Amino acid sequence: MRNPMVRLLDNTGWSGDPKDLYIELVMPESGQNRPYIFMNSVTTLDGKLVLGDRGGSAKGLGSAIDQTLMHRLETHTGAIVIGSGTLRADPHINYPELALRVVVTTSGDLPLLHPFFTQSQQAVIFAPDSLPSFKRRELSAIASLEIVGETQVDIPQVVQTLHEKHQIRRLLVEGGGHLNYYFLEANLMDEVFMTLAPKIKGGAHLPTMVDGHGLPKDTIPEFELLSLYEENGELFLRYRRKPS
Repeated sequence: MRNPMVRLLDNTGWSGDPKDLYIELVMPESGQNRPYIFMNSVTTLDGKLVLGDRGGSAKGLGSAIDQTLMHRLETHTGAIVIGSGTLRADPHINYPELALRVVVTTSGDLPLLHPFFTQSQQAVIFAPDSLPSFKRRELSAIASLEIVGETQVDIPQVVQTLHEKHQIRRLLVEGGGHLNYYFLEANLMDEVFMTLAPKIKGGAHLPTMVDGHGLPKDTIPEFELLSLYEENGELFLRYRRKPS
């Protein structure tokens, strides 16, 4: 028998039934001539993004309520951005019809027949100038292709393009670990939603919520806890970036 969702802390001002968590979601404007950017992720207690091998999906990591909350968060954004590895790993990605689907790739190695592209007319691919011409033709045939950066995708340009060209006011980042890192490295993360699954995986070679080279000590952002909910040992946390 499953226990009901329990509110452990909520400083957002929302006082609804915990089972309705994230159906309503109040967020401020970024105030920086860019979208308000938030990240959502589910990890094990030791921070791993997968239960299987590297390159696999997060399937089975979170519970059914985690999936429900993820889809609720997706309804509160104008665009959802993921990395190419996340797209390759999950053949069943399903986003709200009105949300712009965005994928970032360096190599152009994308599953061209993925529902991400075939079931929507709103897909955008960001790639660097080093992308070969045959890949440009291939990707342009299935989605809108934006070239930003020289040898790797320039994340600030991604954000600027989404804001100015597509009028995106809220942007949801759904990983993987490298993409999450690039947004943090660019100082472009306002909130973090995360599910902490009561499982331990281990494995130094496996992806975590934020990978990459690691941020310099004096640039590490600090976040304040906005809310904390629990159901059957699984924790649902929401953090907001503290003012610099």
